[in-house]
Amino acid sequence: MEDSLPLHVCHVQTLCIFINRSHALLHSIALAFLIYYRTSFLFQDQDPNTKATPLFLPWLLVFASELLLSFTWLLDQAFRWRPVTRTVFPERLPEDDKLPAIGVFICTADPDKEPTVDVMNTVLSAMALDYPHEKLHVYLSDDGGSPITLHGMKEARSFAGWWLPFCRKYRLKTSSPEAYFSAVSKDDDEGSGSSEFMTERQKIKERYETFKESIREVRGRLLDPVHGSGITARDHPSLIEVIQDNSTDRVQVDQVKTPLLIYVAREKGLLIPTILRLEHSMSLYYGKVQMGSRDRSCLLQVGFLYNSVVEDYFTGFTLHCKGWISVYCDPLRPQFLGSGTTNLNDFLIQGMRWSSGLVEVTFSKFCPLIYGPTRMSIFESLCYGQLAFYPISYFLSLWCFATIPQLCLLNDIPLYPKVSDSYFVIFLFIFSSAISKHLQEVLSTGGSFQTWRNEQRIWMMKSITSHLYGSLDAIMKRIGMREASFLPTNKVEDAEQVKLYKMGKFDFQTSNMFLVPMVSLIILNLVSFIGGFVRVIFVDNWDQMLVQVFISFYILVINFPIIEAMIMRKDKGRVRPSVTLLSAMFSTIFLLLGCIILCCQV
Repeated sequence: MEDSLPLHVCHVQTLCIFINRSHALLHSIALAFLIYYRTSFLFQDQDPNTKATPLFLPWLLVFASELLLSFTWLLDQAFRWRPVTRTVFPERLPEDDKLPAIGVFICTADPDKEPTVDVMNTVLSAMALDYPHEKLHVYLSDDGGSPITLHGMKEARSFAGWWLPFCRKYRLKTSSPEAYFSAVSKDDDEGSGSSEFMTERQKIKERYETFKESIREVRGRLLDPVHGSGITARDHPSLIEVIQDNSTDRVQVDQVKTPLLIYVAREKGLLIPTILRLEHSMSLYYGKVQMGSRDRSCLLQVGFLYNSVVEDYFTGFTLHCKGWISVYCDPLRPQFLGSGTTNLNDFLIQGMRWSSGLVEVTFSKFCPLIYGPTRMSIFESLCYGQLAFYPISYFLSLWCFATIPQLCLLNDIPLYPKVSDSYFVIFLFIFSSAISKHLQEVLSTGGSFQTWRNEQRIWMMKSITSHLYGSLDAIMKRIGMREASFLPTNKVEDAEQVKLYKMGKFDFQTSNMFLVPMVSLIILNLVSFIGGFVRVIFVDNWDQMLVQVFISFYILVINFPIIEAMIMRKDKGRVRPSVTLLSAMFSTIFLLLGCIILCCQV
């Protein structure tokens, strides 16, 4: 009887479905009117002597961008079509001897950018999973083959002999020691008020500090060119090692039961029964996880796939194509505590790498919209397709919207219907609909207006930098002009960068390849807004040019932190004056060339 009870119950969010589908219907109708408006202009018969020739190319580019965004929006609706929540029943799990074996696969690559202590916290939290120890295998895949990471694994295995019994005895909910001993941890652990608990906690904390110090000491010694091993990320042997506990200072070593811990360097064909994949920066925050399963007619054994730099996306897509079923579980208490980038440079590099990997999949035989529909549900294909296509779609369309309407505004070329035109309402509705839906989703998931504003500006920044460079990188690799590479994101925290991050200020100490495009477009839009505003006042053609004036104004408002960093800020995180001058030069050249091209068509 107990075996037949479900482990989770799915609840369909009826109100969300009504909101999402109603919005999708109205938005689709508005997009249909927009497409009709644009095509009716492009294909209407006009007198060659009166045809507005300069309008054709800008209109075509803007229309293409609108179609790209509409296509991406359409794919995006698959995520919203049937939102659900789930109630889980861990108490209904079968006896330990009936549970399947699982392998936790943790990925890391560079101890310089991914601090070894943080990686080992992920290892320890995975080892502390509330699961039979004999059926839990924890793998650390070290693409860097670093002896620092290998030493950290051995130290983590020794510390686990103290940490795991402590977790089990007091049923800790935060199983990452760094998170547990931090000031923000507020656990209601069993026995947390007793003197015995406090004494044991202090003892474990001291051993944890010793564990961290040991890793840092060995790191310093191995990084020394005299005592270093000479092993690099590109030049190291393959290695698989089962990590044993060689500590001698713990009483009754054999009575401490721990999962199998395996270190793997560059072994890419590893097969494990069931996968729970964790990034190195993701520490387990709570114990129980609903794992994936597959249809019995499906032929794990699937290894971790390395054909893309977004190996998690590619592996998940392949597993779903082979019949695996995943369950999204979002409990009130977060299951994982992850670390993320706290400065703009690393954030954009990370976005560039993701964009490159996603575009690689788009142009491969595994394109979700081609490879997926016959192997998975149409909604799954659309979801994977949205992730694969959005880097190209966003960078093309946002570069167009950040430049073409502005050039046309300065040259008095209208691209949108007059305010008095009935089609103006269509464009106003589409903009308001998209913005309000995003705001509704942010607020309904616990965010704020500031969260929405930050997401809007981050979307713009990534689209014109990360998505651009990532897409170009993938295309160059596709045609053989460059080799695939993997650059891990820097997770090392800098005190001043963290301070700016906590203050809500962007740190613009970033590469010129990211800064120059952003600052150049801001200068272009600033010139366009001021010049266009003055023009419409003197010419009195607000009716025609209001939309284009508003586009420049909206871009400037959303990206005000860039303007602030260019003009007002004096701290280290400001935009350097040299970058502003370089960007101004590029903006001027672009403006002159754009105006010349438009004038030559008259």
